[in-house]
Amino acid sequence: MRKYASGAGLVVVMLTMVPLFVHFRVFGQEAKPTEPIFGTWVMDVNKSFSKRLDEQPTFATQHMRVLTPEGDGFRNTLYNSPEKQTYSYTGKFDGNEHPGPNNRMLTHWRLNRDLIVRLQTTNGKPTEWAIYTVSADGSVFTSISWVPDHPELQDFQVFTRKK
Repeated sequence: MRKYASGAGLVVVMLTMVPLFVHFRVFGQEAKPTEPIFGTWVMDVNKSFSKRLDEQPTFATQHMRVLTPEGDGFRNTLYNSPEKQTYSYTGKFDGNEHPGPNNRMLTHWRLNRDLIVRLQTTNGKPTEWAIYTVSADGSVFTSISWVPDHPELQDFQVFTRKK
């Protein structure tokens, strides 16, 4: 009788645990929480500007940036217009140089869920710093970049999350 009682108790425990496991697996926290900085972002041309010598002070077309997780890193794709992809590259947030577009090297640091710092080098020389941030509510993405030798040559871009 004791064998059956302990076996029945095990069955009761299992029948109780299975619904709890299913409940928390389905309704519990995601395995990988949503990352606010990743997504598709559309430029607000009225709030964006450039002070670079080779660029117009305002943006003539509405750029779109797409940041997505990929493998053990991410993909950054920029479109200068809906029809024209400007560049796309993969990177890692490991603080090491990795090849980027146009024979440049890129180093990325992700300081928290909503802040990325990027250093671009060309032929071993720093040529651009960039900071990417997303607002606390996850609806606005900003990119500010500048030339290290001339910090007054800035590029400031404001994007809203594409719906």
